[in-house]
Amino acid sequence: MELFELIEEIENTKSDIQYFSDEKERLEIRAGLKATDYSKERTTGGSSNSREEVLLKLSQMSMNLDDATKKLDNLSKLADRKYNVFRNSNDYEKQIYIEKKLKKWSNAKISAKHNGISKSSIYRIIEKFEKKLNIGKKWESR
Repeated sequence: MELFELIEEIENTKSDIQYFSDEKERLEIRAGLKATDYSKERTTGGSSNSREEVLLKLSQMSMNLDDATKKLDNLSKLADRKYNVFRNSNDYEKQIYIEKKLKKWSNAKISAKHNGISKSSIYRIIEKFEKKLNIGKKWESR
């Protein structure tokens, strides 16, 4: 899996985590998880079944949230390892492109890391690298 695909997968996993946590919160409110004295509560036949369903969905959402969190941790570690390979490579333009587009670093941070490269040089390198990527994609589709 390429670094660019990994970053996209990480973003998808983050959105899944957000969905699962929102859904879990909604189900917790719906289930009414709180301390209740059941000796004072009057029970009816039909309402317990729906609460059991909500609790089952809540436990499933909790498991999904845990799985997505573990997946995000693993993907982040893998992306960091792949980024370190790019960082240690000699391809100067690729390093700058990854730092700007994927890591979303500021121009000042990139400039400090790369011996004071100017903002316009950073944009020139990014534009050149993106053109190179687009040319490669055109040839692959033919």
